[in-house]
Amino acid sequence: MSQIRNNWKIFLKEAVKKIYVHGYIKPEAAFHTLDEWENLFVNKILDFQKKGHYVSHSHGKVVGPQELQDLIQDFYGFQLNVDVDRYDLLTSKNILDHIEDFANHRYWSLQSEFQQYFDNIDDLRFAYFYSRGDLEPYVLVDDAFTEQIYGSLNNPKTLYHYTHQEGVERIQRAIQGGDPFDISAYTVAERDFFRQKSNLIIEFEGNVRAGFRSDVKSYSVSNGRKCVNLHRMGYPGDKNNLCLDLENDCNGELKTSLWNEFIVTPMKILDVYKR
Repeated sequence: MSQIRNNWKIFLKEAVKKIYVHGYIKPEAAFHTLDEWENLFVNKILDFQKKGHYVSHSHGKVVGPQELQDLIQDFYGFQLNVDVDRYDLLTSKNILDHIEDFANHRYWSLQSEFQQYFDNIDDLRFAYFYSRGDLEPYVLVDDAFTEQIYGSLNNPKTLYHYTHQEGVERIQRAIQGGDPFDISAYTVAERDFFRQKSNLIIEFEGNVRAGFRSDVKSYSVSNGRKCVNLHRMGYPGDKNNLCLDLENDCNGELKTSLWNEFIVTPMKILDVYKR
């Protein structure tokens, strides 16, 4: 187990070198399509239960046949070996209880709960990460996501991003180096940004991957993309949180009194302001 933890530490060091952003980076390998979740994980967990091997019997430790232990590490190794140490309220038992609930119940309602937001949910990739006391579903904002929502991977827009001087320099280096990473940005904000260190606002031209009417809770991913929390797809009123028209749909009223959020690849910094 110590070797597994060491491998994740090496992954994090390499990921941070490549994508140095605020917040925690999640591994791309944690994301799977619904079909992959069902056939490669959920059905196998159910088969082990038929044989008397229940994940919850471990009381917080990964026990049972080696094949079961390997399966859990393949799909939830990051959560067990990294996130448990990051979050005071997250324990290994929480994750193993989630796995049992996921295989028995949560997976089977995932499609019906969230397919209303997408033309083809089967093409998208999902993972579960800790957020506000529970493991919650996240969708990867990759090319398949963007193409499905907007019909194009070319969606230029002028936006704003809270950061500090080091952040400005990192973004500029990424643009000049031809290996940019996605960040969160906004066009309308009513609430002050919570991170005091971010004393600058950059105005920039970016390529939008996804747009949302209000803060959507996103994480950076090791491949340079981001993922967003599916539980924040709802929005007050008769529209959901996803912006389908990037020019006209998400730049006005904020019913949550927070800020809108765009997942975007920076292309050119236009200006830098003090907050």
